[in-house]
Amino acid sequence: MNLNLIVNSDTMSEINDYLTLKKPPGLILKGIGGLGKAEVAKFVSAALLGCSEWDLNNNPDYFHTDPSKSLKVDDINSLLDMANRSSVGTRKVIVIYNAHTMTIQTQNRLLKLLEDRHETNILIIHTQKDVLIDTISSRCYTINFHPLSDAKMKDYLENKGIEVKYHDFLCFLTQNAPLMIESKELLEDYFSMFDKMKALTMRENLLQLFHCLKEKDNAEFYSSHEEHPEWNIRLLMYYFYQMIIDYEFGEVSQSNFPSNLYSYEQAYQILLYGIEHLKLAETTYTKNDYFNLIRYIIQI
Repeated sequence: MNLNLIVNSDTMSEINDYLTLKKPPGLILKGIGGLGKAEVAKFVSAALLGCSEWDLNNNPDYFHTDPSKSLKVDDINSLLDMANRSSVGTRKVIVIYNAHTMTIQTQNRLLKLLEDRHETNILIIHTQKDVLIDTISSRCYTINFHPLSDAKMKDYLENKGIEVKYHDFLCFLTQNAPLMIESKELLEDYFSMFDKMKALTMRENLLQLFHCLKEKDNAEFYSSHEEHPEWNIRLLMYYFYQMIIDYEFGEVSQSNFPSNLYSYEQAYQILLYGIEHLKLAETTYTKNDYFNLIRYIIQI
């Protein structure tokens, strides 16, 4: 994969700067999902080991945790054992995925790996949140991953063959994180809701559109997409966000949703309430929370 297509140009500059260091320290790759951290971890690992990315898994000096699982103390203990082994080449590279899932106890165990590491052991730590203890962060070189610019994100979407009418919506939905949109089937669900919301003529129809009228409805939108709570919230927020932008430029059409049903002030209040829900979704979020957001939008 061409990293220049999915990684912010400033971030790529930092990656290249790191690779020029004669004695590279541990590396922290930090940022929201979908910005290419896992891909960069492989790219940097291959560069440090002097092999191709295709050959990484066959390289005896390359180790990594399971990217699909949270980290436990036992995972770090296994890495400590690996770190104490002799390397075949000049160094070993250990990639630690999902470091944001570690407890403080697990982080302290990881600190042991950093404190006792031989110069030939290089850790690459992959995390979505700024939750690492200072004693880990201070021993590492940190690269913050930033979203793509709107222009670069739209170029990416065009290369993926996505219709132009959805580009602004996807930029907002994914926060310009390109690798969040790899599932075509998932995108179609959100495109369908995007199109249907645009045709709304009554506030109450939101309940029917999201299948919230019955207590148990197999087509209920949130339950079918609960693995993406932030997307679900932004789906509700998008048209109000766009209304505010259009209003500032004097381009609001009173015949289109939501300006046909809401005032500028109401749209602004809905955005503020949506932001509260996005913060809540960083920790825990439920179908009831989502229903409360829809109810707020209807009743404001």
